[in-house]
Amino acid sequence: MVWANATSRHPPLDWSKGHGASSRAFYELASHPTIVAIVTELLGGDVMLWGASIESRRAGEVHPWHTDIESAASEGTALSVWIGLQHTSRDSALTLVPYSHRFGATVQEVRRRHGKRRADATADDIAGWAHHLSPRASVLQPDMVDGEALFFDGRLWHGSFNGSGRTRRAVLLQYATPDTPIRIPDLNYLDWPFRLLHTPRPACVMISGRGDPANNRLVPAPLPDATLTTTRLSNRIYPLRVPLDIEEGTRWKPYHVFRGATANVADLTCHASVLIHGHSPHPPHRHEEEEILILLSGEADLLLPDRRMRLKAGQLVYYPAQFAHSLEATSDAPASYLMFKWRNGAAAGTDSLLTFRHARPFEDAPDSTVREGLSVRGLFQGPTTSLHRLECHVSTLPPGGGYEPHVDAHDVAIVLLDGQVETLGERVGAHAIIFHPAGEAHGLRNPGDIDARYLVIEFHGPRTAHLSKASVSGVLFSRLTDRERWKRKIKHVWRRLRHDAV
Repeated sequence: MVWANATSRHPPLDWSKGHGASSRAFYELASHPTIVAIVTELLGGDVMLWGASIESRRAGEVHPWHTDIESAASEGTALSVWIGLQHTSRDSALTLVPYSHRFGATVQEVRRRHGKRRADATADDIAGWAHHLSPRASVLQPDMVDGEALFFDGRLWHGSFNGSGRTRRAVLLQYATPDTPIRIPDLNYLDWPFRLLHTPRPACVMISGRGDPANNRLVPAPLPDATLTTTRLSNRIYPLRVPLDIEEGTRWKPYHVFRGATANVADLTCHASVLIHGHSPHPPHRHEEEEILILLSGEADLLLPDRRMRLKAGQLVYYPAQFAHSLEATSDAPASYLMFKWRNGAAAGTDSLLTFRHARPFEDAPDSTVREGLSVRGLFQGPTTSLHRLECHVSTLPPGGGYEPHVDAHDVAIVLLDGQVETLGERVGAHAIIFHPAGEAHGLRNPGDIDARYLVIEFHGPRTAHLSKASVSGVLFSRLTDRERWKRKIKHVWRRLRHDAV
């Protein structure tokens, strides 16, 4: 909806519900762990955001009873989240019919059977039709205030009447499992039978897990409003020839790989370096960025605050932010290593953060899971200063094995240690670096005759508080346990959304 003082910095993509793919403010709210925790509990681990919009209702305005056309046939795989932003009360919030997601018929279809037009169906009509379809059904008008949320099935009957005397505004976030086809409705036909547009397909953003790009148009999430770099990272492959070359008389030489931003990381750099025996690139130092270092060839000693630690080829370490460190090459041949460094603008808290880690992918006792021939063994995972979760594992892919293109909700960096893989139309060998930002489709196959072994680093987005909830068949009424903190968050989000929405 439009209000007089709104500006359109980030207009929605393709249709009025397309803010999730164009506005960082909408995306941050939709991907807030507080909300995603409930959405994934209800829909499962694989979830995409297909709709994000501001719902504004003037005093006395009626939004007729309806079932959302996009999710009317979703069979329980779509979920809407309605959050009051401004002037939310019992007199202005949504009104719903619990259990209506099991009726097998939309409001529009039932209304047509009874010969009623869209604007003529009253609350009494709705209550009577619902009770006829299920004796348990009734009209529910929740007592809500700003900052509280309703989670409801995408097939639920709902409408609203703003009797508060002031303009009420809410944000509507709409999710589905990625195997649920979402299409834009033809808004010239709001009554039964529905008509859907074949093009354009609405832009959907993965919020959790992975999705198949064949079912929906999956796109990357918007970048943070203030990134430290101007380059948006996309799918890319960077082959390395190890050991790295170093000129005679040179002690250390870096090789730039990439630097840029993603929806999960405001500043991410990757570079390789080569270091000769007995030398360090710099004295032990601290920095704001978090870091993973992978030794590709040779040997080196880590220079840590309380000790030296030997690092061999194929091993890696994680340095948390502000952790003092350096390294010194100890092998006769120069040591080649790879580094990923990243940071976000806002910290995620200090409790239970991942500490320094040293991983030996192929020396420690195996503890693998096997899926479709792919063997995966976790090395470490946990929240960091910048990330909701950092996860690192090692995978072994047999000859001929692989997986089809898919889209992840997180960024993925792959470092090939042995063998060959084919991805993004290219075949690469050992020490190649492959990067897939969230929202970009990618697959992998082993075209060689030996196992391909590779490290996988996953960069997941930030984290915050938790919700408590109470169930109402087909509807969840949710409230943050830290209510004042959530209200402050909503007010902050509202200030940003009003400048992003149309």
